[in-house]
Amino acid sequence: MTDLSLGTFEDGDSADNDLDPDAASIARCATTCRAPDRDDSSWAAPDEDWGLTTQRPASSINTSAGRATKQQTRWVVDGDVGDYVEQYATGDLLQIPNTYGDFSSVDTRVTFVDGLADSYGYGIDAQALEKALRVLTGGGRYTASQYTAIPCGKQPWILTGPEGTLLCSCMPVERPENPYTKDLRTPETTLQIEEQNQTVRTGAAEFAHLLSDALGVDTEGVEYATVRGQTQHSFIGEEDKFSIKASDLAQLHGLTSDPSIIQAGIGHGVQPPSGGDPISVEWDGPEHPVGYLDEGDVIAGYEFTWEQPEESLEDVAVVREYRITRNYSRWTVDYHTHRLAAVVP
Repeated sequence: MTDLSLGTFEDGDSADNDLDPDAASIARCATTCRAPDRDDSSWAAPDEDWGLTTQRPASSINTSAGRATKQQTRWVVDGDVGDYVEQYATGDLLQIPNTYGDFSSVDTRVTFVDGLADSYGYGIDAQALEKALRVLTGGGRYTASQYTAIPCGKQPWILTGPEGTLLCSCMPVERPENPYTKDLRTPETTLQIEEQNQTVRTGAAEFAHLLSDALGVDTEGVEYATVRGQTQHSFIGEEDKFSIKASDLAQLHGLTSDPSIIQAGIGHGVQPPSGGDPISVEWDGPEHPVGYLDEGDVIAGYEFTWEQPEESLEDVAVVREYRITRNYSRWTVDYHTHRLAAVVP
């Protein structure tokens, strides 16, 4: 089998300090040129992508491995490919199979696990790698040793060879057989979670803390699952598990646990979303603090926002009081609304 096993989970925000020098040296020697004039493809005018001058296909390119979209493969016309790789690469190379028939043995490289995406996440799979190579070569025969694929975290990855260099976007991928996890730090412990979306991760840390603070649950682990096409994380306690959708966890991101922060923020007036003069609003504060167990619900945090009721012209200033609540076998996030004032645009 082609050795394309998953590496350590990368954040994708910066290069690995132990970057394989081969990746950097290959990138510094990468060929940059105008996209070729071929019968089966045409290319748009050059523009800028991540500090590189690139050409997108004028339309999707049909290959024997499937259709390559305009965003999926961009021809690098000019720019410092070496600098791009040094900034974003994760420190390894992907081996190109010797023949097109060998691509079926390529393992999926997951570069970003996203609980809010329609798929498991984003990365480089066998089809994406083959499509990119066919775009670069024109679909003809090739010598594998002359081509190099360089993963760059969640940034577009590089494919380079004698014909030129492509900048290739990470595409939706399915969950691999051996997924990796990231540390999830809470005030009580450090867990492992199969998630890289920071909004979901922040909410997951808060959910674990609320389970501990309000319900006395010591979370021992977090399990990943998909239910009806949606990502779900289950927090495993000693006697029970607490399952919640990633989209619900995301709602816990950015909430404040201190009501005085909201009170101070709105104390000098708030600007209606439709414009006009600021209006004066007041909020006396919540009835219960964060972590309070209210008839089975756990108070999770507060947020000031504007709402526009359906079939109404009014913009309504509100404070939302979020809570987590059990709904049969899983937990959900909901909120109660404290109405402060209304304006008509």
